[in-house]
Amino acid sequence: MNKIFLRFVTFLNPVLENTGVDTDQLYQILKVKLLMDDRRPNAMFAARRNAANSNKVQSPWLISFFTVLIGLFMSMILLLNAGPYIVQTLYFTIFMVMMALTLISDFTTVLIDSRDQFILLPRPVNDRTIAVSRILHISIYVLRLALLQGLPGLVMIGFIDGILAVPLFFVQILEATFLSIFSVNIIYLLLMKSVSPQKFKDIISYFQIGFSVLIFATYYLLPRLINVSALEHISLLSHRWAYALPPVWITALNELLMHPGRSSFITGVLAVTGFTLPLIGLWFVAKVLAPGFNRRLAVIATSEGNSDSAVNTKKAGKFSFIDATGKIIAPDPIENAGFKITWKLAARTREFKMKVYPSFAYIPIYFIYFALNTKGENLSDRLDELQNGHSYIFLIYMCSLILTTVLMNISMSSKYKSAWVYYALPIDKPGKILSGMFKAIITLYYLPYFLVMGSVIVAVWGPQVINDIILAFLVSTIYGMLTALFIVKGLPFSRPVIAKQGGGRMITSFAMLIFIGGIGFLHSLLMKWEMVIWIMIAPFLLITWLMFHYYKKQTWDNIQVVEV
Repeated sequence: MNKIFLRFVTFLNPVLENTGVDTDQLYQILKVKLLMDDRRPNAMFAARRNAANSNKVQSPWLISFFTVLIGLFMSMILLLNAGPYIVQTLYFTIFMVMMALTLISDFTTVLIDSRDQFILLPRPVNDRTIAVSRILHISIYVLRLALLQGLPGLVMIGFIDGILAVPLFFVQILEATFLSIFSVNIIYLLLMKSVSPQKFKDIISYFQIGFSVLIFATYYLLPRLINVSALEHISLLSHRWAYALPPVWITALNELLMHPGRSSFITGVLAVTGFTLPLIGLWFVAKVLAPGFNRRLAVIATSEGNSDSAVNTKKAGKFSFIDATGKIIAPDPIENAGFKITWKLAARTREFKMKVYPSFAYIPIYFIYFALNTKGENLSDRLDELQNGHSYIFLIYMCSLILTTVLMNISMSSKYKSAWVYYALPIDKPGKILSGMFKAIITLYYLPYFLVMGSVIVAVWGPQVINDIILAFLVSTIYGMLTALFIVKGLPFSRPVIAKQGGGRMITSFAMLIFIGGIGFLHSLLMKWEMVIWIMIAPFLLITWLMFHYYKKQTWDNIQVVEV
């Protein structure tokens, strides 16, 4: 298979040589990279990356099966009864989003990996050759994935448009794959040219977070937003903005060759655009963006970027919101230290943000999903139906998932060995650090998020639900405290990332889910009596205070200490 891909790369030699790429060196670099990949036990970059943290090796056959299964679900779109361009445009839109998501989530580290610089940099290999070799290396792996994902579509298009449409659809899959690859890589290389290494890393992280949220939202909301019966009457090319969409260019090739009777001059132009743009993109990357690639890569690799000393010097002596808040919320010196270190590390650590930030979007998506699922002819009727129900109780208690998500990740870090500082200090009660950590989580993440969600709920259901919101906040805080006491048991960013929990902790997690579910169910039964809810706030406030007081007294025997 590698020989076939390498032979395909040789067809691009005339274009690459004109841009200054040494094609002989490129061939040898790709050959070695592919050979090294075949000698590794895992088939996907993500699996290789996770192998360090897990003894299990993901089966290539299992990965292939799920990839084909995803492609099967995507190919169902091809069976829709819709007007010209619509069906394949929808299919290739989803296809390209999946390819882009794969690139951003799994292959970013490959593009900006500086380890092979130690081998290639001392040798006479220019920037263009290294940059193009990385992009083609990524392209080969993504192309394998794309062919598996497009396999069900190839079979289905044969039944829809005939056997002659199958090789044409194969070419369209190649177009979609290369357009996705070059779009993402051009954006990356432009960012590398225009922003600092720290900002580049931050932007990539937010790209990854945004795409994961987009996929989640698409899964839940897209079926509710698309009116399938109306697709038949939509004329896509009547809208000029459609000319700028790459999936429309790809679909135009099918329209031009398989349905020439309904094609036009615009169809031909779009088809040629989709076919030639990947080659233009390769030329643009090699000729314009690749020069200086090694230098920028070295800067990114050596930039830890957590802080800029010059900026910190300027900020010294100025008002600090963290310091002011910490003095009020955590007056004890040790507790204040736990508060500050949690706040600052959580705001700076990318791996933590990657795991936690997407969960903030899930509950608003669920809220919209519930709103779309209510009965009614229009938006006003659906809003009235939503206001007459009590689904806000479910939404309020779902916010507790944010708190547990933060808690489950706050003690884990790939640089956990820096936690030796906790054990070196003369601290007899680490519970003070833990209480500062918990206060930082509530102040930085949970309380602002809960206030925003609570404001939305009050705006929709009215001020009479304020007592329900206060009670739910206290119950969720107690639930978070139980999670911290019985499951987390770790100081901030002091433990290595683990793949799974033990059986005992799984049972504890399940028991606590039953607890908060039971409290939520009891709350829903009592909510018809407003005064009862107000009265229940007082004992739950007392329980919260007592549990926090107990949590603050945790000793080293209650902490999971990791050898550093």
